[in-house]
Order: sequence, then C-alpha cells, then structure tokens
Amino acid sequence: MNDGEDFESVIRAIEGDFAIAEAEKRGNFAVCIAHVAGVVMKSALDSGVPYELAQEMARDYWNSEMIPIEVLEAGNELPEEPTP
Repeated sequence: MNDGEDFESVIRAIEGDFAIAEAEKRGNFAVCIAHVAGVVMKSALDSGVPYELAQEMARDYWNSEMIPIEVLEAGNELPEEPTP
C-alpha cells in the first residue's frame, strides 16, 4: 500500500465514523421530539381538549420539528394519515 491508499483508507474510516455519529444524533433527536409530541397530546387531553384535536396538536408539533422547512416552503403536501 502506498501513502495515497493509506490516506484514502483513513478518510473513508473517518467519514464512516461521522456518518454513524450523525445517524445516532438524528435518531436521538427523533426520540426526543416523539417524547415531547406525546407530552403535548397528553397535556392537551388532561386539559379537556378533544382527542382528535389533541392528536392534531401533537402531529403539528412533530411536523414542525421533523419536516424540513424546504419541503413545506415548496408547497409539497404532507402524506395523508390513514383514518381509523
């Protein structure tokens, strides 16, 4: 192996480590947002808000945190949730 191949190997390893760290960060963020969305819904229900409205409030919070702004600004529709 020459120095160029060693360098490329090191760079690939570093990129892989960064990709794994970024995936873990995004996963932890999603878990946190899911928790807060649940708290929003539970608090709304505990305050007497009807179930469907509380669910919509939690969904709005989730979407505001998880859906990229560019998607919303482009006018793309969010997928419809199936109705039970």
